[in-house]
Amino acid sequence: MDQREITIVKGNRETPFSRGVLAQTLAQAGARQELAHTVASEIRSELLAEERYTVEEEEVLARVRSKLMTTDAIVVTRLDKWRILRESSEPVVVLIGGATGVGTSTLAADVARRLNIQSVIGTDSIREVLRRAISPDLLPLLHKSSYEITSQDIRVPVDENETVLFGFRQQASQVAVGVEAIVDRALKEGTNIIVEGVHLVPEIILDRYRDHPNVCTLVVYLSDQDAHRSRFYIRALGTAMRRPAEEYIEHFREIRQIHDYILESAARTDVQTVENLAIENTSDAAVEIVANRVSGIAETARRRSASLLLDANA
Repeated sequence: MDQREITIVKGNRETPFSRGVLAQTLAQAGARQELAHTVASEIRSELLAEERYTVEEEEVLARVRSKLMTTDAIVVTRLDKWRILRESSEPVVVLIGGATGVGTSTLAADVARRLNIQSVIGTDSIREVLRRAISPDLLPLLHKSSYEITSQDIRVPVDENETVLFGFRQQASQVAVGVEAIVDRALKEGTNIIVEGVHLVPEIILDRYRDHPNVCTLVVYLSDQDAHRSRFYIRALGTAMRRPAEEYIEHFREIRQIHDYILESAARTDVQTVENLAIENTSDAAVEIVANRVSGIAETARRRSASLLLDANA
């Protein structure tokens, strides 16, 4: 039996054909895992049967499109847009907002993997840097968790029912200084980056970049309060119990108040929202939102000599 390897070629680069890499590429573009592996296996079998041992990447992708058109045509569109984003020289900045516990960090990591974005920064990290530089006597709200602010922390009269949101808006405005510095630098230097976290309130931070073609903003939410509450127990296990779930549950009412405010803010500013019931579906929706937002400028920009199959694990 002929055991010769199939070689994928693009320009002056080449790599052995890998069903795993091709399936991974299709899965990252939104294809179901089972379908991705089936398509990859069928293409390999066809090439071997035709004794095609050296194949251009474009031909492999053309075969992929042909198969997907009869099984999942939506993935074909996603694959083409995703490819444009991967090969574009234009910077892509993704801002993912959402209340504590809805899964912004998990979503950011998955979107980064699928779009090959190397830098992911949480607004909690930005807040921590600012805390080191600014005394709590100067900005006391910066040194509290977003949901733990009380009337004693606020130095102006505020209605008791408005204390949480007033304090949260103040803190988000303070963190916005660091967020905007990072985003502006990424845009200036042409760096792809994802920023995620509770402080990305549309009317405070995201609105500044509303019309910027390289910046895509979205808000994650959970309408089911029980589902939201249960995420904290999962999150605590995932962080080796460094922050017990009870710490969040104790302030769950405040967290939901912030959650609803962020969601309402997104509605007022026409920022797209995604409910995070299952990370795979949420990630599909987020990647599609990003692709639809920035693929236009990416398509007309200079293209890098990147490859979907040769650079899949970059």
